[in-house]
Formats: sequence, C-alpha cells, structure tokens
Amino acid sequence: MDISIREINREDAEALLHHTQLVFTQSSFLLTTPEEFVLNVEKQREWIIQQSTLGNLLLGCEVNGKIVGFLNASRSQRKRVSHNCMFGISIQKDYWNMGIGRKMLNYMIEWAENHPMIEKVSLEVFSHNERAIYLYKSLDFSEEGRKKRHIKFEDGTYVDEILMSRFVK
Repeated sequence: MDISIREINREDAEALLHHTQLVFTQSSFLLTTPEEFVLNVEKQREWIIQQSTLGNLLLGCEVNGKIVGFLNASRSQRKRVSHNCMFGISIQKDYWNMGIGRKMLNYMIEWAENHPMIEKVSLEVFSHNERAIYLYKSLDFSEEGRKKRHIKFEDGTYVDEILMSRFVK
C-alpha cells in the first residue's frame, strides 16, 4: 500500500469533494451532516484557492493515488489571535487505525513550528471520539475546556465538545 502525505492544490478539487462527501456519511465525529455539505467542484476549487491565498495548510493523504484523508489548518486573521491556528481532520472509515492521522498531524505540527506567526495549535473534538482524543494526547495536546452537551444528534442524544491545544513555540 502506497501512503503519501502532500499539500492539496486546486487540481484536487473533485477528489477532495468526493472524500468530504463520503466521510460525512461515515462518522458521528464530524460537525457537518451530509445534507449540510453543498459544495460543488467549482466552489471546492475556489475554497482551495482562497485557503492557499490566506496561507492556510490544506493537507491530503493519498493511498494508492486516492485521497482518503484531509487536514485543514487555519490561522486566525484577527490580529490579537493571529498566533493561533485551528485545525480539523477527516479520514475515510476504511483507512482508520493505519497511522494516517498521526502522519498528517506530525506534518501539520512541523508546519506550525516552522511558521513565523503560529505559536499555538487548537482543535475541537467530540467527547465520544476516544481514539482521536488518545492520539491528540499522545502528541502533547491537552484539554483546555469543555462545552457541555454542545453537540445534539438526530436521535436526541448529546455529547460534549472538548477544546484541546498544544503550544508549538
């Protein structure tokens, strides 16, 4: 199996759109529901260009040439918090537990460490996503706060949303 991590570019719009549409149907760990995600290929391409222009990191994981993971790290545009970076990550279910998340996170952490402005990297994770929380803690992220019953699922159940962060400088 050939696994590679690389930055996403505008030519990846269709493959990234397919990945995103798929992961929204596979997991209860993501905020967006499948019916809420309404981008088309052109809008996806425009979003990729916009993120690149802002200097944000768009990272893909390919297995045998197919995008199966995506990480988006965005630095705040507001001056007083411009030293902060927030990220989100998604991996297709067939590729869970293969070390892809760790590889993508290590790439992103190194990118943040080398970025002249970024000092702190943060994320939000659902409290029932135990594998992800374990991974984040293993990479020196720690819990900063918790939004109680912040996420409400279609069946009426709730989970907390946990804010985690790591200083890179």
